[in-house]
Amino acid sequence: MNAWFYIGIGLIIWVLYDLYKGVTWTFRPIHRQHEPNAYWLVTLIWITIAVTTLLAGSGWL
Repeated sequence: MNAWFYIGIGLIIWVLYDLYKGVTWTFRPIHRQHEPNAYWLVTLIWITIAVTTLLAGSGWL
């Protein structure tokens, strides 16, 4: 395990928080209630980045 593993954990916590609050960020806030398609697209991208970083940091990738 290296620093990327812990960064991956942090990103997963961040994504879970965004799912709880209903707001995610790119260069501006995207609210689930007002822009559901953009919200889920950005959230899925963040989930992919978080899981990939976590797996790469743990040596699985």
